Amino acid sequence: MSPAREPSAARPTASPSASAGLERVVALALGAMIAVLVIVYSDVARAPGPPPAAEFDWQNPLLLAQPGQCVEVGDSSSPGLASWLAVRSPGLVQRPFDGAKSIPGWSNQLFPDTRSLPPYLLCESRRAPQADRPVGLPSEKESPYVFPLNAFGMPVEAIVVLRDIMATPVAWNGQTRRGYAVGLYRYDSQWNGPWVVYMSKDAPVLGTMKREYAPKPNQKNQQTFRVPENCK
Repeated sequence: MSPAREPSAARPTASPSASAGLERVVALALGAMIAVLVIVYSDVARAPGPPPAAEFDWQNPLLLAQPGQCVEVGDSSSPGLASWLAVRSPGLVQRPFDGAKSIPGWSNQLFPDTRSLPPYLLCESRRAPQADRPVGLPSEKESPYVFPLNAFGMPVEAIVVLRDIMATPVAWNGQTRRGYAVGLYRYDSQWNGPWVVYMSKDAPVLGTMKREYAPKPNQKNQQTFRVPENCK
C-alpha cells in the first residue's frame, strides 16, 4: 500500500487590491522620472551654448613685408634705448639659392654662403634717435638682419621650436587688434628659454606687436614694437 499523501499547503495569492496598489506605485515612480527628465532637457535646451571658437585664419605676416617699412623696437631690460628695424631691399628672398653668395655687411658662421639660407626677410637695424644725443656724433652703422620666413619673426641666429599658437586680441598702437600668441622655446646661450610672440598681419616688417620672454624662472621681460612717426 502506498503511503498516504498529505494534502499540499495552499499557496498564498495576492489580492486584486494589492496588485492594483503596486501598479499605481510603479506608475507614479515612472511618471516622476519622466517629469524630471523633461525638466532637465528643458533646462539644457534653454541654456546658452559655449561661445564660438575664435576663427583660426593664420597668415604669415612676414610675407606682407615691403622694403621701406620700419618699426621701433624697445626692450624692458634696457629702458630708454630703442632701435629702428627696417625692411632692406629686396625684402623677401624666397629663392636664396638663386641669389648672391653673400649679404653686404652680414656674416654668420653657420651660413658662410647665404645661398644655403632658408627663405628669409632681409632687414637692417640701427639705434633710434635720442633727444639727449650729443650733436655732431657720426651716425651709427646699419646692421643687417636675416629673419627666416618660418621662424615667427625671430632672427636666423635663434633656434626656436614651436610650442603652440592661438588666436587672441592684442592691444597695439592704441587699438585692439586680432592677433596670434605664438609660444616658442628658444635655444641659444643668450636668450635661452620660453618666448611668446604676439603677431598680426596689421603689424609691419615682422608682423610682431610684442614679445615676452623669461631669461630666468622669476624674471619676465618684454620687447615692444611700434610704428614711429618718422622712421627712415
